[in-house]
Amino acid sequence: MDEWSILDEVDVIAKWPTEHKKAVLEAGAKWKERKEGLEALNTIIESNPRLATSSMSIYGELMDEIRKILDRESNIVVVTTAIRTVELLARGLRQKFGGYVGMVIPFLIKRAKDKKKNVRDAILAALSSVSDTTSSERLLKDIIDWFSIPSPESKQTLLSFLFSYWCRQFQTDIPFVKAVAPLVVKASTDSDVTVRDKACQALGALKRLMGDAISAFLAPISTDTPKMEKIQQYQEEATEEFKKFQESQPKSVGNSEKTEEEGGGASLSEEAEAAATSSATMDPWEIMDSEDVGKKIEKGVEEQLVDKNWKERVAGGESIKKSMDGIGRIEISERLHELLKILIKIIEKDVNVNVAALSAQILKETAQKSRFAFASLAHRAFPVVFDKLKDKKAVLRDALVEFCDEAAVTTPLSAYSEAVINALGSKNPQTRQQTALFLSRFYAKNDTKTVEIDVVKQLVEHILKATNDADKEVREASLRIVGSIQKSLGEAVAKRLLADVYDDKLKAEKIPSIIEELEKEYGSTAAPEILRLAKHYKIGGTAPPKPSAPPTKRATSAAAVAPPPRISSSAKPSGTVRPVQSAATRRAPSPKAPPPTATVPPMKPKPFVARPAPNFGGGGAAGLAAKPKATVAPARAAPRVAPSSRPTTSSRPMAPVRPTPIAPNVVRHTVPVAPGAPLARKPVGIARPQTAGAPSTGGPTRSRIAAPSGIARPGSSALPRPPSNSRIARPPSRPSSRNE
Repeated sequence: MDEWSILDEVDVIAKWPTEHKKAVLEAGAKWKERKEGLEALNTIIESNPRLATSSMSIYGELMDEIRKILDRESNIVVVTTAIRTVELLARGLRQKFGGYVGMVIPFLIKRAKDKKKNVRDAILAALSSVSDTTSSERLLKDIIDWFSIPSPESKQTLLSFLFSYWCRQFQTDIPFVKAVAPLVVKASTDSDVTVRDKACQALGALKRLMGDAISAFLAPISTDTPKMEKIQQYQEEATEEFKKFQESQPKSVGNSEKTEEEGGGASLSEEAEAAATSSATMDPWEIMDSEDVGKKIEKGVEEQLVDKNWKERVAGGESIKKSMDGIGRIEISERLHELLKILIKIIEKDVNVNVAALSAQILKETAQKSRFAFASLAHRAFPVVFDKLKDKKAVLRDALVEFCDEAAVTTPLSAYSEAVINALGSKNPQTRQQTALFLSRFYAKNDTKTVEIDVVKQLVEHILKATNDADKEVREASLRIVGSIQKSLGEAVAKRLLADVYDDKLKAEKIPSIIEELEKEYGSTAAPEILRLAKHYKIGGTAPPKPSAPPTKRATSAAAVAPPPRISSSAKPSGTVRPVQSAATRRAPSPKAPPPTATVPPMKPKPFVARPAPNFGGGGAAGLAAKPKATVAPARAAPRVAPSSRPTTSSRPMAPVRPTPIAPNVVRHTVPVAPGAPLARKPVGIARPQTAGAPSTGGPTRSRIAAPSGIARPGSSALPRPPSNSRIARPPSRPSSRNE
């Protein structure tokens, strides 16, 4: 229990002697009188650490006068004494002092540039006490403005304050760290040696709090070995300071709880444990802000990547890679997306190993720094990369292997399982081997909570086939897949899925040693990147249940009993087909109605009406027989259906059939044709009338082209008809009808 919490509140302003109070609060007093007045107040507060909070207005006039002293006083002794008063008031009021933070912090910062070390030390102690009474959010703006002061002494005081502040924290305030840490890193490159050293000291305290997650901010100085070594040394110093701070804090006793005014909360041991857990699990990538690399890449890179000279292509790739240096989180913009697609094309088509290897390295770094935003590009790249694993050059193969491992944690395996299957069945043995090794590494990083069971079942057949491959290296790599699956899913599940492997004693004997090797390399639990993948895509140990099809709605009893609708006999049949009912509601056909398979005849065609045709003489059967035959395709006459087979009112309506009309005055072609023989194409002519009583000459039939001579005129059988060159027939001698 804190000693302060059991003390009684004391009104120190009331105990403050009047002459000392006037010397401080009223104008005109000498600096020595003001100094003695403040020292008298400090002595009273030290004797009564817990100050009265019933009326905070009693401190208003004092704080206003202290603000004026910090702002205008030139005497260092008076200033130092006033800063000590601020420190004691902050300790005595604790959280209640938060209302006065805005009155004193800007003026303390203003005084921090003083060259007197005792003044800067007093400011540092006062700021530490004041910062404990308020939140980091309240301090953030003043600290950011403080970094803009160019004075080296001011920067030294600021960085020393941050070191002590982070040494007293149990957990990381992410917004505060994201805003302040880059400024501290920038100060580590300051021209002043002391400022650089103080910046490394502050970063060491922050590393004690964040662990390896601080690497998100140390990228600009990550290659500076001396600075990184200093940060590591100051981390150990900060750890010792934190232990001293823990020991100085009051221990919780029994079931007593601290109120909010008393700085209550969880016990220090619980806070320390929570701090250790948070620093161990903190992801530096989540702290960073994404940056658009596409804006930093030069404009002519696209042309360089497709240049015929391989050196130009290498220069373009190095330009892209250089633009990514020092950036921890990348935003894939539209331009960067197109550049990465070009790099994938280079891996697929470029014959130069150095260009392809550099492209793979850029893709790997992009996948690492963009994470799940790289998923669509990973789907495009995996088929190309798996096929390219057949290359025997180690510089390219190693770069492709690293890319595969990094891209595999940006998208689930189910998204590119087809590419894996195709690679396992490749004709090239090295492609099969490298794909099997990739799968073994991937499953070795998983456990039962992160494996996609459906994908494992999909790959089982191809894994078993690979274990019996003709190539020895492919068989050994495939056995590593079996070992990694057993490591992640357990022996019972692995034996059920891959029973053929475990039935082979020679193969089964190799699996335990493989599992032991994988556990040493990857551990027995899922890797952090796999946990992130499973969390992002909601992957569980078992496949999520597939949504079942909605149950078929059964017809109600009323609908089941209701008779089918009848079609009126006067209604015309339509071309629509009535939908078929479900099996649950189908009824037996009515005995009066024909079965559904009955033939529905077409619609009855319109009756044929013969039209009179002109007869130019020679009526009777002889005249009709002498007419020429035209080569017109026969019309399809609609079959006439017996009355008994006509549709009834209960039959299913069909689409009407329109009959083909019969053209009048046309004689159909009825000459038999041998099967397979081509039809003779004759000119189509118009039937010509013949003179009645004309003798049959046995010659060809008259046509509109050549008219025979010697035909007698109508009415005179004795005199022959003179020849005529006219193509227009003369009128007949007597009227005749076609139907005669």
